[in-house]
Amino acid sequence: MKAGRLLERMEEAKLYQTQRRIKQAFIKWKAWVCFRKHRQNDAVRKLQKAQESVHCRNIITAWGRVVHEAKRTKEYFKRLERELQESLNSEISQGNGQDRLSLLPNKLSLKIFQCLGVRDLLKCAQVCHSWKAITQISSLWTEIDFSPEGSWITDQIVERKLRAHRVYVISVNLCGCTMVQGSSFRRISQCRNLQELNLSECQNVNDENMKMILEGCHSLLYLNLAFTHVTNGTIRVLSRCCVTLRSLNLAHCMGFSDKGLQYLTTGKGCHRLSHLDLSGCSQISVDGFTYVAEACSSLQQIVLDDLPTLTDTCVQVLVSKCLVLTVISLLDSPFLSDVAFKTIAEVISLTKIQIEGNERMTDSSLKALCRSSHKLTEVHVSDCPRVTDASLKSLGNLTKLCNLNISGCIKVTDMGIYYITEGPSAVELRELDLSYCPKVTDLSLKRITQRCSNLTHLAVCFCENLTDYGFECLDKCASLVSLDITGCKIHDKGLVALGANHSLRKLTANECVFITDNGIKMFCRQCPRLELLDVCHCVCLSDRAIKALFFFCRTIATVRIAGCPKMTDTAVKYLTRAGHFLKELDVSGCPLLTDRTPSFLLCSCPHLRSISMLYCKNISRQAALKLQCRVQHWKHSHDDAPYSLG
Repeated sequence: MKAGRLLERMEEAKLYQTQRRIKQAFIKWKAWVCFRKHRQNDAVRKLQKAQESVHCRNIITAWGRVVHEAKRTKEYFKRLERELQESLNSEISQGNGQDRLSLLPNKLSLKIFQCLGVRDLLKCAQVCHSWKAITQISSLWTEIDFSPEGSWITDQIVERKLRAHRVYVISVNLCGCTMVQGSSFRRISQCRNLQELNLSECQNVNDENMKMILEGCHSLLYLNLAFTHVTNGTIRVLSRCCVTLRSLNLAHCMGFSDKGLQYLTTGKGCHRLSHLDLSGCSQISVDGFTYVAEACSSLQQIVLDDLPTLTDTCVQVLVSKCLVLTVISLLDSPFLSDVAFKTIAEVISLTKIQIEGNERMTDSSLKALCRSSHKLTEVHVSDCPRVTDASLKSLGNLTKLCNLNISGCIKVTDMGIYYITEGPSAVELRELDLSYCPKVTDLSLKRITQRCSNLTHLAVCFCENLTDYGFECLDKCASLVSLDITGCKIHDKGLVALGANHSLRKLTANECVFITDNGIKMFCRQCPRLELLDVCHCVCLSDRAIKALFFFCRTIATVRIAGCPKMTDTAVKYLTRAGHFLKELDVSGCPLLTDRTPSFLLCSCPHLRSISMLYCKNISRQAALKLQCRVQHWKHSHDDAPYSLG
């Protein structure tokens, strides 16, 4: 018994001793692990500290280089400006001082020259040495707009100006300049500080020229290539070079494909785009819009006009990733349905939407958009025949609506206008277009006058149920500046009542066949500050109307009398006697005008910028050409007048 107990105790002692050794070993191993972890953490901290130190040293070194380069650049610009100023002072001091401009202080002379365009600056440079010195100051050429002179501006002029002032140029507009070629594009690529470039409608733009420009101008923020022949090659360079680009216009560029848009997803460029215009690019499929959505997720504004191939799926894949979109334009996209617009309403909140020519959209789309986009300020829903008063009821609940266009919505009635005028945005409304809404009557005009106290522009073209009574109500709309009553059945009584609105500056009354000379006379007598009058196709008007216009409205700037068969050279003579501020004149389809008309205009109207003399058979081309060099926009033809012009 004793031996058995002793044996058990011995076994227990051995087990206890074994467990004790295991416990001590575990304690030592745990202490060793903690020590190693502590050393490892210390090593990591030391490495991180060393890495941060190296990183900070690199940052400070790079910052020092940037500061040094900035100082050198600043000194370079100061030296250039000082040399130009000294040159200017020396040139002006050598002048004879007989012209008043040379006697003015240099800063004031420069301020005057800043108001001139490219054509005028080039002419001033040929006057005298002092004027030439002023026109060579680089601050006049930081933003160069060649577009108004696109019909005659040459490659040599553009190249010369960019070569002289390329350091200072930040904006170049060559829209419609068809004669610009390779040498100008080469000079553009040397404008390292260029931020805005417009090459729309330039026929000679190609991938080779764009590669040269984009690789040289790394600061571009705005690029317009609309109506050019660029292909996938240009898109590839955009994706590689244009890291800072914010706005890109590729409207009606048919040369690129979905593959070109795929390049945007691979490069570093165009990822910061906030505005994109792909109007008329019908070659883009659903895959193309998928690539755009992946590469340009920060888009805020997108324009997709004139796309008959645009489907609901294209819009869905686009808005699924472009979650910050606030402006979208879908003009002339007839195959979009409520599915697309409801998807837009579910995903994003808009401030502006434009829809036109859509027969599939119903009231449910606008209802969903108004429910999700409370900050809508501009709504353009024209030629959408399925839109009814129910849509206007939803629009009437918006609080910030400033611009509303429902032209061509033939089911809209006075009740729909009632919803708008009784809503919270009635006092915010600035522009309202009710054209081609045949069910709108005088009652709507009365409500608009009473409720829309800040309305500045109103269009009621071809609203056949409007009468003189409705137009008489508008004389109390004190904020109204522009009114379009084209095709309305207004008589002299209604026109005279409109004249009582002294805030009116622009009146468009095309095809108002019941207006006579007497009505124009009474209207102009009450509106001496009228700036624009459009009475095209008002067949009852004659020279007497123009005589009254220029007798009472001395500051008139735009006159359009196309299709008025009773107008003669005498009317144009009245224009030349008092039209000192006249800038635009349209006399197309006036068959009684002769060569005396161009001669009258040559003798006066110094500010005339646009003249249209289409279908004027009695005005010879030789006489009409004398005006071409005086204006920016010139039109003339001997063709037979179309039926619309009588």
